[in-house]
Amino acid sequence: MLVCLFLVFFFFTQMYGASSEAPAIVNPRFKYWTPDQVWKFKKPYMWEVSLLMGPNDDAFVRLDEVGGKTCLGMHVSQDGEIDQYLWATVHVRQNLGGRATKQLYDGTLGVWVYPTFVHERYQDSGHPKNVFGIEINDGTNILWVVFSQQPNVTYSLRRHQIVVISTPLNAWSYREIDIGRYYSEAGWKRPSEVALILLEGATRDLPGKYAGFIQGLTVARK
Repeated sequence: MLVCLFLVFFFFTQMYGASSEAPAIVNPRFKYWTPDQVWKFKKPYMWEVSLLMGPNDDAFVRLDEVGGKTCLGMHVSQDGEIDQYLWATVHVRQNLGGRATKQLYDGTLGVWVYPTFVHERYQDSGHPKNVFGIEINDGTNILWVVFSQQPNVTYSLRRHQIVVISTPLNAWSYREIDIGRYYSEAGWKRPSEVALILLEGATRDLPGKYAGFIQGLTVARK
């Protein structure tokens, strides 16, 4: 643990200098990994991993290399069986508060993504059937930013806003996200603390193997 802390501090001072403002996100490029004591695989340092899955589903994260980039790989296998869970999902979360939250909402979140499947919805309810993207969860409202090869669209569920950003499949793309603007458009109050979550998942109505890759995140001033 002390070695990881030293490495993170050394990397930060080399990149930003000792007196610079601390970045909103720690270990944003997933350079440092540590064993996860719950799931028994490695996870990005300073990020927490949560899995939701039925008895025969599978989900995990790992350090991957895709298209020449070393990245976070999120993997889900949905068996399609009717069990206690509609979804099989993986969440990679970092909690932000204070100055970090302000930076996130006042600035622009940039991210390199590599989606591999199209986002789908239930025709009757409009709820999502699968997802690869970023979740902003303030404990009251949830914003999903979904990366998928389809036209840009925004749709709303109860306390849940979903923004689909057109992104080609099976290729690296850089996307910028104005979270503060999406909150304003939804009429939501900005929180003092928020969970930044990288997520991937599929419902039992879309069985199969899913993968999504994220190479790094940045928060820049507008």
